[in-house]
Amino acid sequence: MSGLEKDFPNWETLYKNQKVETMPWFNETLDTDLQRELDNRKIFNDGKFLDLGTGPATQAICLAKRGFSVIGSDISEAAVERATKICVNEKNIKFIVDDILNTKLNDNEFDYIFDRGCFHVLSPANRSEYIRKIKRILKANGILFLKCFSDKEPMQEGPYKLSQDEIKDLFNESFRIDSIKETVYQGTLDPLPKALFVVLINQ
Repeated sequence: MSGLEKDFPNWETLYKNQKVETMPWFNETLDTDLQRELDNRKIFNDGKFLDLGTGPATQAICLAKRGFSVIGSDISEAAVERATKICVNEKNIKFIVDDILNTKLNDNEFDYIFDRGCFHVLSPANRSEYIRKIKRILKANGILFLKCFSDKEPMQEGPYKLSQDEIKDLFNESFRIDSIKETVYQGTLDPLPKALFVVLINQ
């Protein structure tokens, strides 16, 4: 279960003061589970992607290089400023400061959303609002690719950990759950934390 309320760092302070390469979630290449899912579905370069909680921006950059039109959003201005600078010559990519719980993004704007770390740091009290906002900005039959820590991860610190049953209970009314896979969260930690990779269709 998710447990008690957790304390998380101030994201703005973190991205101002720490090198992104040292952050636990830094992963220079496209998330392996997302890459496999895109390849299996033959989704190569068609459509608009939101990289939600883009942070170091690596995932947004990899998706843009695959040919997608990409928006990377983050609550941290420092993260967005850094990402914008390093991607000044990248095509098909834009970074914005945005809070998904109070998002300024448009209705039905995205074909795909990748969340690799936003949902599992939200307070449980905000999860239903997150789901409402994701449903609003995602097109009908659009896909949310969600990676979050699994309840099988023994580490006490870090994000909230979710079980497959919790994911089903939370998303079942608003999304069709296409698949839930036990996997790992790629980054700088050793061993890599246990995670869930969830594919959800907006219905």
